[in-house]
Amino acid sequence: PLAGLPLTSRELMREVGLLARQRVYERTVAGQDMHGQAFRPYSQSYQTAKGREVGAGRVTLQLSGAMLNALTIIEVTDHSVTLGFKG
Repeated sequence: PLAGLPLTSRELMREVGLLARQRVYERTVAGQDMHGQAFRPYSQSYQTAKGREVGAGRVTLQLSGAMLNALTIIEVTDHSVTLGFKG
């Protein structure tokens, strides 16, 4: 019976997690939020505090790159995958 067939596995869900992480990375570097809209501009006070590194261009959340580099797979089960940040 079809109901007894395993449709997912830990390996498959890990691949899904890697693809999701890549999509988040690419979208963020392109300056888009999860809905495909541009990130809100940095506030003037933030730009002043961070100086030239921020600039007045498109927001990409890439000031140091540490945030997106820290995005990783936290948990994988046979039916789900969780992305998050490890401290």
